[in-house]
Amino acid sequence: MSRSAFLSTTDELIVEGERIVADPGWEPFRAWLIASDQLLERVWGRMDRYHLAWLNVGRDSAPPGSKLDDAGTRRFISEVTSAKLAVLRTMRSSVER
Repeated sequence: MSRSAFLSTTDELIVEGERIVADPGWEPFRAWLIASDQLLERVWGRMDRYHLAWLNVGRDSAPPGSKLDDAGTRRFISEVTSAKLAVLRTMRSSVER
């Protein structure tokens, strides 16, 4: 993947991620998460183990295994998307420089 293609694709993912944060929805979030993971894996390689901080992103205060209500689901989507946006922005800055 060329540098310009990476920057362009990342810009598109950032715009879409911002839309998801503003209006969380499960299907757009799922598709965006898959696309962003594929981009990062293609450019930076596969991560077999995520950092503990990433694994804790989106953890609600509800007990493990409990169902999220609509507000909890929207919070989860927004928090995970915001965290992934930070990763994308950091990677983009690194490549741009």
